[in-house]
Amino acid sequence: MRFDKIITLLLFLPFFAMAQSSDPVLMRVNGKEVRRSEFEYAFNKNNGNLAEKGQTVEEYLPMYIDFKLKVAEAEALGYDTISSIKEEFLRDRAQLAESYLTDLDFIDNEAYRIYANDSATVGKDGFVTVSVISFMVKTNDDESVAKHAALSADSAYAMLKSGKSFEEVAGYFSKPARELAPMDILRGQVYAEIENAVFSLADGEYSAPVESPLGFHIIKRISSRPFGSFGEYKPAIINMLEQQNIRENARMRKGVELAKEFGGNMSPEEALALEDSMLETKYPEFGNLMREYYEGLLFFAVSTQEVWNKSSTDESGLKKFFKKNKKKYRFESPRFRGAVIYANSQENLNMVKDIVKDKDFYDYKDAIKEGLPKDSVRTVRVELGVFAAGDNAVVDELVFKQGEGGKKNPNFAIVDVVGEMIKKPESYKDVKGLVTNDYQKYLEEKWLKSLRKKYDVEVDEAVLETVNNHD
Repeated sequence: MRFDKIITLLLFLPFFAMAQSSDPVLMRVNGKEVRRSEFEYAFNKNNGNLAEKGQTVEEYLPMYIDFKLKVAEAEALGYDTISSIKEEFLRDRAQLAESYLTDLDFIDNEAYRIYANDSATVGKDGFVTVSVISFMVKTNDDESVAKHAALSADSAYAMLKSGKSFEEVAGYFSKPARELAPMDILRGQVYAEIENAVFSLADGEYSAPVESPLGFHIIKRISSRPFGSFGEYKPAIINMLEQQNIRENARMRKGVELAKEFGGNMSPEEALALEDSMLETKYPEFGNLMREYYEGLLFFAVSTQEVWNKSSTDESGLKKFFKKNKKKYRFESPRFRGAVIYANSQENLNMVKDIVKDKDFYDYKDAIKEGLPKDSVRTVRVELGVFAAGDNAVVDELVFKQGEGGKKNPNFAIVDVVGEMIKKPESYKDVKGLVTNDYQKYLEEKWLKSLRKKYDVEVDEAVLETVNNHD
């Protein structure tokens, strides 16, 4: 049987229901067992935040049951059969499983071996950053060229001693002198004559002319740094090794080890597939993580459909909810509901005013989008909103008669407002954020109420008392 088929069976049969005598059943939700270890994993993972609120196991339990009810509903509605959800789970499971199916010690050891070799090559002196002014001499140049290069190097050195900078000296001599951009060197990389000079200098010092087979050089030591720690270089080394397929090698090494562990009668690939199919039971931490991820996908999908999308897109529901709870939504002070128009000319500003004239405020956006020319972005800018005093400097000046309108944009120097004052919200859109949030809570509670009626929940109180309190 192929591994992907094994996982598909695991995923869409009773997933992760592993009975253990030392791990009693804490509850059943729609007949599906939830063992104590599963609840402990969820509670302890979230307890870091919950503890600050003084939340106990008993207080956390209803939240966990609600979560399980939503998962049960997702499975009942067939969300666990949706290909995109299955594919996302299997893809991410395969990625997380790799650490269990790869000889990670082999990768780490190989990375450290490379680091140790490089560290030994660099040596205790580390890297030294230098700049060099060179007077080059080719092997076939006659003696006069070499003498001229030597005299030039001496002159350059004298100029440096007089206080001129490296850049000035190199620029003065032009050709055949040249200044090499700062570069890092280490022992064994350059001619011995240059190396001796570099490592005899202190940071900031420059050398007298140094002769090498390439000509004459004046070297300035800029700075130095030791070879870094393994931790600093490890990511780069691992990245290099991965480009050389080290993970595949490490995976095969793991397969060989597993084949021996399983009796030696299978190939490394078969051993890896078998190990992969047993990860949830063999490694509880992996099983807990995969269960959490699987149920999280179902929870997110069903919650999005049943609550989150509805709360923001159900215009009819939002209107009814607002109408029913209208007294709840008030303004502390009057608001200006309208448009702030910025334009580069009075003509363009008047064009916007004509477009929205006699229209409902919540039709402004579509009317402006349809009525303005396509290139109007350079000539007109419109800001829509329900503004309280202090929200917008232009509204403050022109409507609330306070302030000076804020900083002016010279590209949109003509500014005006169009709209009306309202003392209280007249539409859910006037307080859409608050209404949407409250409507979501309403839908959530209504949904949970129906789920509690739809699915049976049984909790073993005796087992609950042993949560985080057992051997």
